[in-house]
Amino acid sequence: MADVPPPSPGDLTVPPWFGWETVAGVLLLVLVVLVGVALLAAARAGRADRSEWEALLQARSNRRQDPAEPAG
Repeated sequence: MADVPPPSPGDLTVPPWFGWETVAGVLLLVLVVLVGVALLAAARAGRADRSEWEALLQARSNRRQDPAEPAG
């Protein structure tokens, strides 16, 4: 079989995105994993802090005095 000469620069025999499908696929996979981790972290953080936040609000509302009563 005869040797095939390499294509000249700018020849359209090789697609311009040749090999980039793998890079794009890996980047897409990493992006999906990062979004999943961010959603999981946001869900866990919101659930853990809720009871402390409610206790703080309850304590603040208990400290308020009736404006008709004199302080002292």
